[in-house]
Amino acid sequence: MVLLLAVIGSFAIEQYWHDTQAAEERNSARADLVAGWVSSIFTSSEVMLASVSAHLEDEAAGIEDETSLQLTHWLSALIADLAFFDSISVLDSQGRVLASSRSDYPPGRPLGGLPYYHRLLSLAPGEQTVTPLFWSSAALGYRVVHARGLADGGVVSVELKPELFYHGLASMSMAAGQSTAIIDTEKQLVARFSAFEEDGSEGGLGKMVHGALIETFLQSGQQRGNYRASSALDGEERFYAVGQIGELPFMTVIGEEVAVALEGWVQRLWLYLAIMVTVIALGGLLLRHYFNRLWLEGESLRHEAQLRIAAAAFETHLGMLITDAQGIILRANATFTRITGYAEAEVLGRTPHLLSSGLHDEAFYAEMWESIECRDSWQGEIWNRRRNGEVFPEWLTISAVRNAEKELTHYVATLSDLTERKAAERKIHQLAFFDPLTGLPNRRLLMDRLQGMQRDNERGDCFAALIFLDLDNFKRVNDTLGHRRGDQLLRQVAERLHAVVRETDTLARLGADEFALLVQGLGECFEEAAKDAEEVALKLLSALQAPQVLDGEPLVVTGSLGVTLFHEHEVDLDGILQQADTALFQAKVAGRDTLSFFDPEIQARLQARARLESDLRQALPRGEFQLYYQPQITADGEMCGVEALLRWQHPGRGVVSPGEFIPLAEENRMILAIGGWALESACRQLAFWAADPERQHLVMAVNVSPVQFREDDFVEQVLAILDATRAPARRLKLEVTESLFMEERDDARAKMLRLSERGVRFSLDDFGTGYSSLSYLKRLPLAQLKIDQSFVRDLLEDQTSAAIVISIISLARSLELDVIAEGGETEAQRDWLTTHGCTRFQGYLFSRPQPLERLPLSLSATTSDSP
Repeated sequence: MVLLLAVIGSFAIEQYWHDTQAAEERNSARADLVAGWVSSIFTSSEVMLASVSAHLEDEAAGIEDETSLQLTHWLSALIADLAFFDSISVLDSQGRVLASSRSDYPPGRPLGGLPYYHRLLSLAPGEQTVTPLFWSSAALGYRVVHARGLADGGVVSVELKPELFYHGLASMSMAAGQSTAIIDTEKQLVARFSAFEEDGSEGGLGKMVHGALIETFLQSGQQRGNYRASSALDGEERFYAVGQIGELPFMTVIGEEVAVALEGWVQRLWLYLAIMVTVIALGGLLLRHYFNRLWLEGESLRHEAQLRIAAAAFETHLGMLITDAQGIILRANATFTRITGYAEAEVLGRTPHLLSSGLHDEAFYAEMWESIECRDSWQGEIWNRRRNGEVFPEWLTISAVRNAEKELTHYVATLSDLTERKAAERKIHQLAFFDPLTGLPNRRLLMDRLQGMQRDNERGDCFAALIFLDLDNFKRVNDTLGHRRGDQLLRQVAERLHAVVRETDTLARLGADEFALLVQGLGECFEEAAKDAEEVALKLLSALQAPQVLDGEPLVVTGSLGVTLFHEHEVDLDGILQQADTALFQAKVAGRDTLSFFDPEIQARLQARARLESDLRQALPRGEFQLYYQPQITADGEMCGVEALLRWQHPGRGVVSPGEFIPLAEENRMILAIGGWALESACRQLAFWAADPERQHLVMAVNVSPVQFREDDFVEQVLAILDATRAPARRLKLEVTESLFMEERDDARAKMLRLSERGVRFSLDDFGTGYSSLSYLKRLPLAQLKIDQSFVRDLLEDQTSAAIVISIISLARSLELDVIAEGGETEAQRDWLTTHGCTRFQGYLFSRPQPLERLPLSLSATTSDSP
C-alpha cells in the first residue's frame, strides 16, 4: 500500500511539474511572437523616419511657407497607405510644427509642451527614441511617438495610436484562460486582450499596473522571466511570461490561468485516487493490470496535452509547416493556406520544393541547410511562389526537432508574408527618392549616386559630366497658363528628355523647372569627353525644339544648359554642383536656348558676387548706408532742391559704387528694405528743413526702384512714411525710370495718381534711354523730365545727342513739364542747355554729392565744389 501511494504520488508530482513547464513554454512562445510583431511595427517606422530625414537634408534653403505646404502634402501622401501609423510631423528646434500629415497640426502650432517632447527635442542628429504611452492634449487621445533628431535641431516624429497594439493582439488566436498585455516601462497598460473576455476589451488603456509581478521583473534587470502570481488587474492567479521588447520601452506580459493550465493535472489526480481506491478494493491480483492501465492513461493524457500545446501554437497568424526528417510535409495550418493558396490536403506527402520561386541559386540553399545542420535553425528573407504562380517575399524560420537521443525527427517552419511591408517600403522609397510629378529621380537620389561615385575608389580615370537644365521663362508660362498646364508641361518635358538619355545615366528633376543629368563613362581623354558631353547636351536641347502641345495648343519652350566635367574617381560634390550651376548661369547670360561649359573666371566673379551679396545683407543692420545730397539749381544759380543719393561705406571695401550694389539688391529684393530706409531718411531730413527758413523751399528728390514701386502696398508705405515723419508731401519728388511703364503701366499710373492727390510729385529719370509711349506719357501725373547724363556729356561733340536733348526740352515744354539736365560738368554745356531752354541743372559743375554736414546753403552757378 505504501508503495502504491508512493508511485501515485510520484506520478502526480511529475505530471504537476510537466503541466507547469508546458504552461511556461506556451507563454514564452507567445511572448516571443508578440515581441516580434511589435518590433516589426517600429522597424517600419524607423524606415519612414530615415526617409523623411534624408528628404529634409536636401532642403538647403530651409522650410519656407511654400515648401512647408509641399512638405505637408508629401507627408500626407507618405502615410496615406500606411494605416498602422496615425500621423507624421516635422518640428523645429522649439517644438513648433513645420509640416504634418495631421490637418489639426498646422504650421506654427507648438507641441513642445506635450509630455516627452522635451526629450525628443534634445535628440542628436540621427538619434532615435520611442516614448512610453502618454496622453496628448493636442490629439485628445493616448499616443506613442517614435522620433528621430534632425541636423538643424528639429525632429521628425511618427505618432501611433495604442489601438493598433490592441487590434494586433486581438488578431492572434488564443486558447482558453490565456491573456496577453503590453505594458510600458512607466507601468502603464498599453494594450490587453483576454480569451475569457467576450470580444476582448480595450478598457483600462493608460491604467497604472501595480503589483509584485511587474516590480519583480523590472528589479531583476533580466530580458525575460517566468512567474506565478495574482493579476493586478483582475486578481486571477496565473502563470506569467514577462519579456522586454528589445530596446523599446515596452514589455509583454503573457498569462494563463493556473486553474486552466492545471485542469488536466487535477483530473488526472482524481483518476489516480480513484485507481488507488479501486486497486485496494479489488486486491493485489489486479494490481499489475491497473498499473499498466495507469501508465497507458498517463501516456495518453501526456500526448493529449502535447497536442493541445501544438494546436495552440499551430493556429497563429504565422504560416506553419511540419515535415518529417526527409522533408515530407505532414501538417500545414490555416495561415499557411491563406498565404500560399495551397490547402493542407494539397501539400501533404509533398516537399516544400513546390513553393520554390526559382530566384535563389544553389549557394543560397546550401548556406541555409548548413546553418540548420550546424545550429538546428535558420531564418531569413526568401522569395517563394504561391499556388496562383505569384512570387512573393516571406520571412522564413526553419527549426530542426530532435528526440531524446538527439536524432532528427521533424522540421518545423514558420513563415510570414512580407508583401504588404515590402509595398510600404517601396512606397516610402518612391516618395523619398523620386519626383511625384514626373516620376524622375529627385535631388536626393542624384546626390546619392554622386556620393556613390565619391565612395567608389575602384573606378578608372574616366570622365563624367553633370548637366543642369533650366526651362527659359518658365515662370512666365506658369503664371500665364496656370499651374495645371505648367505641371503638364513639366511632365511632357521630362518624357522628352528621358527618351534621349541612356539607361545608365541619371536624369533627375531638382525642383520647379530645374533638371539635371549625370552622364558617366565618357572616356579618359578630356577633349573626347567634352565632345561626348556636348553631343548629349545638344540632344537635350533638340528634344525641346518641337512645340509642346498643352490642351491642344502648341507652345515652344527652350532651355539653357550648364555642363561641367569631372573625373569619376575624384568627386568633389560641392564643387561639381557649384560648377554646373555657374555654367548654367553663363548659358542664361549668353541669351538662353544654348549650352555653356564651366568657366573658372566666371566662377571667380560669381564667388565675388556672392561675397558682395553676403556683405550687402548685413549693411543695413550694421548702419553702413548713408545719404549724400547733390544740389539741383536754377539758371539763376539758386538751389531749388537736392537729390538724395545712397552711399554704402563698407569697413573693408570702402565706398561701394551704387552701380555695383543696386542691381544686386534689386535682383534679391533687398532693395525693398534698403529703399524704404532711404525714403524714410530723406523724408525725416525734409521734415527738419521745413522748420528752417533758409531751406524750407527745397524739394527732395528720391530714386524709387521699379521693384519697390511694383509692391502692392507701395502707396501705403509712402503715405505711412510721410505721416510718421511729418514731411511736406509737396516737397517730395519721386524719381522713376521708363522701365516702370513697360509692364503693368495702368497699375503704375493708378499708384502715381493716388500719391499725386497727396501732393507728391514725380520726375521721369534718365529720360531718353528707354522706350516710352508719348501718348501714354501724357496720361501720367509727371512734374519733370530728367535728361540722362549720357546725352548731356556728349551734346557738344555729338549731333545725335544734341538733337535728342533738344527734342526732350521741346517735349517737356509741350507737356508743360519742368526739365532738368543731369551730369553738367562744364560751363559750355550749361550755356548750351540754357540757350536751348533748359532751366534746371544738376552736376559736378555745381557740386558733387555731399554728406549732410557739408551741403552748402546756396551755390554759385559759376563755381564747382571741389571733391
